[in-house]
Amino acid sequence: MGRQVGFYALPEDLRGFVEFACARDPLVVTLIDSDQSEIEPLIDPGTETRVMTLWNRELVPTLEREFIRRPAGSDYYRISCSRPVLELSPSRLVSWNGQAALCSGRLYGFAFDGAPNAYSAWYEALRRWIRSRFVRNPVDRLHGYVGRRALTWFQQGGILLPGFAPPLTQVWLSFVDAQEKGRSGVSADHSS
Repeated sequence: MGRQVGFYALPEDLRGFVEFACARDPLVVTLIDSDQSEIEPLIDPGTETRVMTLWNRELVPTLEREFIRRPAGSDYYRISCSRPVLELSPSRLVSWNGQAALCSGRLYGFAFDGAPNAYSAWYEALRRWIRSRFVRNPVDRLHGYVGRRALTWFQQGGILLPGFAPPLTQVWLSFVDAQEKGRSGVSADHSS
């Protein structure tokens, strides 16, 4: 069974996380999907908008992408989720109802059952870093943590959304309205 921690991070927040992860372990950050099989490290993962893989070379000395054939689309290569790697999905800036919004990202570990204990320990160390450096999400009904830059952005009028841009329904309009009304009481020290 997998484990995840959700977060809202602007590039500076994500860059800080990746810098920590790379300083802690011999890490390669690469895209999970590619049009080529070779694993190439990303130059600036903090600004990446696509789903990435964190590859800890101590746990997996070699890593390859598998060829995926799509009869109705373009073929591509993917890093298998059966390997002890972590998925890093960045937060996405979107426009929602004419306003700037940030959809959540996540750090996700795949099957921990049968995986080496070091895999679980690695994931837990990265999860602890997020929980100790980001603040608990101040928005009711949204989970996860918010990076310091993302929190400042939120305080200045940005909207936090789940991992997708929801439809413009009365329920979601009310949800965002409640965020805007509650924004004034949120500080960078907000935690629990």
